[in-house]
Amino acid sequence: MRRLIAVPRSAYVRVGIVLAALSLTACKPKDRGPDTAKSDTTATAPKLPGQLAKPIDQYTGDEFYALVQGLTWGGGVQRPRACKGDPGCDGTTPSKSTTVQVDAVDGQDSLTAIGGPADGVVAIRAVNTGSLVEDRYGFKPGKNVQYYLIVLPGTDSAGTWRLEELDTTAGARRHSSAGTGTFRPCNHPFLPKRANRANFYTCPNSRMNDTSQKAGLLLFAPLKDPLWMDCAQGCCLADG
Repeated sequence: MRRLIAVPRSAYVRVGIVLAALSLTACKPKDRGPDTAKSDTTATAPKLPGQLAKPIDQYTGDEFYALVQGLTWGGGVQRPRACKGDPGCDGTTPSKSTTVQVDAVDGQDSLTAIGGPADGVVAIRAVNTGSLVEDRYGFKPGKNVQYYLIVLPGTDSAGTWRLEELDTTAGARRHSSAGTGTFRPCNHPFLPKRANRANFYTCPNSRMNDTSQKAGLLLFAPLKDPLWMDCAQGCCLADG
């Protein structure tokens, strides 16, 4: 007669736990990839304050006015600029000029010249505070006329820009393109908290003027220098 061996109940419990663990291990695929929901490094970048929600030509005058009025501006300067349309503006030593105030949008020093938002980003505001038309960009004088530089994607090495003229007259607000060009990075080291974030410089002379210590020292009058702003590539220019 075969003798049965009594097995303690606790032993059955331990065996059950081991078998369950083996079952879970066998069901888990060995080649499972990483959790892409947690490791995705291509997540959408935070929206910039001046980022357009649609192409600029789809904005009404009132919509565009509301957008730019809702932005916080600063870090700019007022500079003398070469003028046109008056005999005093001509010649090697012109007797007349105009003045233009430029400002940058707060919170946008990370704006890039390469691969920015498809619909563009409002980056600089320019207002001709003089009495004559500015020569390089055609900024017109007048209390109801403002200009906005919109940065758009371009090539692998530079972006593009569009200058938008805005008539702020209540009840008749409208906007239109006033020029386009290349938004070129200077590829200087990024300097946070610059005293000036919008100005008129070339890449070489911005090195001498765009730091907090030297921002107030204008080595020469940039009467025809391009629009300049700080950006992710150190600083960027609105070239023709």
